[in-house]
This record gives sequence, structure tokens and C-alpha cells, in this order.
Amino acid sequence: MTAVGLLLGLLAAPADAGTVKITSATTSGVMASDENGSYEAKKVIDGKQATYWVEGGEGSGLGSWVQLDFEAPTTVTALRIWNGSWYSYDFWQRHSRLKEVELEFSDGTKVKKTLTDDKLVELVSLDKSVKASWVKVKIKSVYSGNTFNDTAVSEIQVLDDQPVSHHKVSSWTASSVYPEDADGNYNPVNVEDGLADSVWCEGDSGDGTGQWLQANFGATGTVSKLNWINGNAASFGLFMKGNRASQITLAFSDGSTEKLTVKSSIRNTEVTFPARKTSMVKITFDAITAGKEFPDLCVSEAYFSE
Repeated sequence: MTAVGLLLGLLAAPADAGTVKITSATTSGVMASDENGSYEAKKVIDGKQATYWVEGGEGSGLGSWVQLDFEAPTTVTALRIWNGSWYSYDFWQRHSRLKEVELEFSDGTKVKKTLTDDKLVELVSLDKSVKASWVKVKIKSVYSGNTFNDTAVSEIQVLDDQPVSHHKVSSWTASSVYPEDADGNYNPVNVEDGLADSVWCEGDSGDGTGQWLQANFGATGTVSKLNWINGNAASFGLFMKGNRASQITLAFSDGSTEKLTVKSSIRNTEVTFPARKTSMVKITFDAITAGKEFPDLCVSEAYFSE
């Protein structure tokens, strides 16, 4: 399997706060492209954790920065950072990672934060919200890589004070999970992180038929839509290699069910069904479109709304 995942139990990307729309990313410098690819600033906002920005400064890039410009002035409450190169666990160890950062906002506010040296998605909360049209993340110190001096950042999300448009999920559970490997893990919480290349994959010996994925809301609400990416959307090649669902059954907390035929598409698709008041939705996979190489069923993203 080749997809990088988040660790189970970490904060899912949507949570209570909305994600700010970022229109562009600029930087003080970029490491030159090599046989492994390119490292532009836009890699931190491309919705994939396997691509990453690498600063182009001297040594470990102290003083280097990446700036994210918002679509409109926004009240910022936190940042979520995939620190280091998440291409693989090996690459994460090889490259240097952020340790101390200075967050500078368009209104002149400056905040210093210290990050942990763990391959976990880090929520960097602000003590006081800031109204801004951009944020600049400046490197003040680093955790040194075991091979390269250059410092990498895979993805940054900015959170605002607006509620999300879909139901908050308190926990995700699944019938099985594909074992973690050198590329990361495949835990169910990955379907709610806003990234296309972190996925849940079932770990059963079959093709995924009969396996299930369940969203637990923690409170009763009305749902009538599922927006999801069915399959592994890390790349078109991986999408075609892995299994996708073709028929599913949705089960609700009142005991009712809904059987649906779903599209096999690498893009986000919306599945509609009669509205239900429920505290959970269980997706059981009834029929599978087989991939060309991997016999495991994967889902990249999944969000329920009214």
C-alpha cells in the first residue's frame, strides 16, 4: 500500500471549526528540484501530505518562512500542521522538522509556538483569535533530520471561528484496519482530515465485501447527504489499483437502513438519501469494484450533512 495516514484518536480536520480557504502560498526560498520532485510553497496547501515544501535557506533554514494568503479577511483560531516530510516515515526522519515557529499575521500580531517532534498532526491553537488576511510561518529552530539539514513541511491548514457545514463526528470506528506500514497508517479517522492521500483501508482477507465504516456523532442530528471520495485518491494510479465500493447500505441509530448504488470516482461525489434523525451512520460495503492490484477496499474522505 502507498498512502500516508494519520494516527487514530487525533483531532479530525473539520472538528468544530471551519477550514480557511487559502488562495496562494509564497515563501522566502525553495530547495531546488531533484530526482524526487519539486518542493514549492504550494505543496503545503495542495491537500496531500505526501508532497511537501522544503526551504531553500542555508543550513536548516532558520529564518525561512512560508506565507499563506486567505481568500478574505478571516478570524483565525488555530493552525493544523503536518510537520516534516510525510512522504514516508523514513523521509520524515531524514528531513529536519519545525521546532519553534513564529506566526506573523497581516495585522502585525506575532505569536511564538513550540511544536512536538512526533509524526502526528499538530493542532497549534492561538491564545487569542486574530483577524487577518494572511499568516506567515517562520522557522526559529528545528529538530534535526538524520540525513538532510533541509527543513520540510507537508501541509498546513488554517482554522477559523465558523462552524462546519457537516455533522461533527466524535469518533470513527471500522470493522477492520489495514496494518500500518512504512508509508503510514490506514485508520478510520483519516476519512475526515481534508486530505486526499490519507485513507482508511479495511484489513480483512477478502475484497472488502461486508466490511463497514461507522461515524459516531455523539448527539442526534438530521442527515440526508454523504459527501465522500470512494477509493484511494492519492493518485489516479493508486485509485485504479485499489478496490472501491459499488453498493453500500447505510444503517441509522433508529434501526432503519438505506441501500444505495454509488459511483466509483476519484473525485468527491454526493450521495443523497431520505433524511434521518440519528446519532450514528454505519456504512456497510455490499458490493465492490475490484482494483487492478490491491485487494483492499479504501475510502479517502467521508462527511455527512443535512
